[in-house]
Amino acid sequence: MSNRQMYIGIAGLLLAVIGLADIKVTCGNGFSSNLSQAAQTDGHDVVAQRGTALLVRRAWTIPAVAIGWLLVTAFLAIWVHQDQSRDESKEEAVSA
Repeated sequence: MSNRQMYIGIAGLLLAVIGLADIKVTCGNGFSSNLSQAAQTDGHDVVAQRGTALLVRRAWTIPAVAIGWLLVTAFLAIWVHQDQSRDESKEEAVSA
């Protein structure tokens, strides 16, 4: 396996982990939101700002996870394909 393929796998794994990192904030996280506390204490303007912040956060986390997943899948597909090719060449060498 080449260094390039390893770097693809590592980059995909890092993107997926960064995208899935669930850092809790007072208004929610990347998967769910809870703006009721902000509505009770701060008013409508702050709720809108926090809603926008959650939307921006989701706008980068969802693509990061998707791209990371695709890179990891590509890494695994290349790895399995190379192992099968190596096994086939060994079988041909033994049978010859």
